[in-house]
Amino acid sequence: MSDSKPTDIIRIDLTTEQKEQVKAATEKSADAIELTVQELEARIAPKVFV
Repeated sequence: MSDSKPTDIIRIDLTTEQKEQVKAATEKSADAIELTVQELEARIAPKVFV
């Protein structure tokens, strides 16, 4: 993913169980989650300042 730009969109398709969890939490239906590269990076590798 070295060619990714911060504005590129990453789409994560949800499993049936994940769709049910989203519906229970938000009362909205979703088949996928779309995040920018920056949003995804912040969630999977947050910066920790010591």
